[in-house]
Amino acid sequence: METTYVPVDNWLNPNLSSIETLCQCYPKRIRKLFRFLNLEQPGLEMVKASVAQQNWVSACIALVEYYQTQSGLSHLKSLGSRYQIASNLPLEQILSDTFTFQQQIGTVPRSEDGLLNWAWEPNDDPEWTWFLNRHYHLLNLLHAYQQTGNSLYTTCINRHLLDWILSSFSKPNQWRFQWRSRESALRVLHWTSLFHGLTSSLELSPVVRILMLSSLLDHACYLRHLHHWGANWLCREMSGLATISLCWPEFKLADAWFNYARDRLLQELTRQVYPDGVHKELTSYYHRVVFHDIQNFVELSELTQKPLPTLFRQVLEQMLSYLVYSMTPTGQSVLNNDSDEEDNRALIERSAGFYERPDWLHFADHSAGVAEKLKEGYSRAFPWAGQVISRSGWDEQAQWSFFDIGSAGINYHIHYDKLHLSIASGGRQLLVDGGRYRYRKDRFWHYFRSSASHNVILIDGQGQGVDYREQTYPLTDHYTLTPTVDFAWGCFNGPFPGLKGKASHARAVVYLHNKYWVVVDHIESDRPRTLQPLWHFHPHCTVVLEGERASSIDPDVGNLQIIPVASFPWQVTLVAGQDHPVQGWWSREYNHCVPNPTAIYSTEATTLVTFAWVLYPAIGEVPAVKVELLPAPLGSMRIAVTVPGQPTDEIAICMAGNQPIPLSGDLLLRGNCAVLSVGQSPIVAQGSIWQNNQEIFSDEICLDASNMPLARS
Repeated sequence: METTYVPVDNWLNPNLSSIETLCQCYPKRIRKLFRFLNLEQPGLEMVKASVAQQNWVSACIALVEYYQTQSGLSHLKSLGSRYQIASNLPLEQILSDTFTFQQQIGTVPRSEDGLLNWAWEPNDDPEWTWFLNRHYHLLNLLHAYQQTGNSLYTTCINRHLLDWILSSFSKPNQWRFQWRSRESALRVLHWTSLFHGLTSSLELSPVVRILMLSSLLDHACYLRHLHHWGANWLCREMSGLATISLCWPEFKLADAWFNYARDRLLQELTRQVYPDGVHKELTSYYHRVVFHDIQNFVELSELTQKPLPTLFRQVLEQMLSYLVYSMTPTGQSVLNNDSDEEDNRALIERSAGFYERPDWLHFADHSAGVAEKLKEGYSRAFPWAGQVISRSGWDEQAQWSFFDIGSAGINYHIHYDKLHLSIASGGRQLLVDGGRYRYRKDRFWHYFRSSASHNVILIDGQGQGVDYREQTYPLTDHYTLTPTVDFAWGCFNGPFPGLKGKASHARAVVYLHNKYWVVVDHIESDRPRTLQPLWHFHPHCTVVLEGERASSIDPDVGNLQIIPVASFPWQVTLVAGQDHPVQGWWSREYNHCVPNPTAIYSTEATTLVTFAWVLYPAIGEVPAVKVELLPAPLGSMRIAVTVPGQPTDEIAICMAGNQPIPLSGDLLLRGNCAVLSVGQSPIVAQGSIWQNNQEIFSDEICLDASNMPLARS
């Protein structure tokens, strides 16, 4: 029977050198651990006998021996290589308590008793402290040890684990950093690799192993009973809870934890993911987060032979398919809402085998023959997410665009950027979304979330609010994709906070494959307005103004010229890295912020105005493109685009009203869009072309002209 207890002021004793000392210092935690273990588990016979005799030292030693020698656990030893180590964490810095998280470096101070301050917050940035408490750095040390056998790395792992556990006993004042649920769940994933990847007592000390088990019980109870209501947080929490249940089945409640996590994740598959496979927060970054969390659950379940409903694999394949078909020609994920620019190709290559999708490998490595494998064409729309991806091919030089016509997104990470357009061509990005920068709520935070950092239109200096957060039906009537022309349109009829009166913005985008884009904007308002269309170039672009045209002019790479087409003049200025008001900044990832050239157009407009833009890409110098504004009914746009040495294209788009649009050659457009090129058959999207009162070409998607007006939808 135990009779020795340490004084309260010594409860954070960092010098635990033996199981005997551990049992003396923390008798209640040791007894609680064994109370929650299923001692009927095969292999725990010696543990059960020691517990029956209340010989806690022998019980701990037997439990450590079980984890070191049990052959049934060998399948979990591969977990050490499952998780990607964090970049920018030099090993020598970790050994000296110095860490780099999200572009910020800091050295964690120690208290008088030698413990690390796990709540230290450099530059008032809680994100840094949360990253510290996720224990990414311990994975770096684990991988380094597995590659070199250097015991300095395992010594540091043991010290940091001991330090964190002894100073993080789930007290209320620790809930912000040590015990925030996202950190708790991620820490579990990383501890799994450490616990099962370091098997001998020389690698992971018996004291640390027992303390980890004791703390994992706390983690499981926390994740089970104090998790969030939904969103990406709940997926992460349930992934962490399931990981404990699957990797430590010796806990009595392991099956109950697994069943709870499985059922909650199954519910969240349909609550959080649209039928087209896009996560409803509509940020590619958190889309990947949720994908990884559910993928971790599925892989661990299969590794431990736990059967799952087929819906898990089906939804995950759809989610990954989105990352495949939306990525830029150089492999980056879409930069939308709170996102970072991440390379999707390695993830796609790793997952192709798991989902038996060898075709994905062609997209990831740009191999030949992709065209033959894509019967539906290169472009892809996600009608529930409201995203239209146009592309000319899968090689790195291909043309690509992302057009946002959907809802704002659920939960916290939204930006006010409906109708934003991003473009890449010639091996680089040209028109970009601003990114997310950081979550510290200052004027830069407001800028990156606002319309001002996106390629949309400010009205009387005001940006968008939220029209609606979640799509309740697919926007299948908002786009037509053909082998040669893509057409899509959307409307923002929501509020412009701070704007007097009412205004709405409709935008249509026409992409002529391997040629250029035409954007048509239509503004309706209850009074005259000042309009400010914004076009943000990538920071690598050197941009100049030539009259009303804005062009990037870098030699031998992809460039883009913006050509405004209107019946009125534009004033245009070019800014980059502007501080007051904040404008012309771009963020590749969290805490990254650099100037980017931004063309700001401005005009005074009447209550109803329609205008267009030709966005012409080229390698090196952009040719002398001629654009002519042709007669069209009010609320419509009709232009002719002539490139030296090429036939003239005629593009007509109806943005409001239902008047037919006269075309060349005595043709008439009844519908939304028509493209005419010399020597080629007309192309019509969402409507029909007539001649002499007879329909001669039609788009089967929509033939009823009364349904065409965009601004009324």
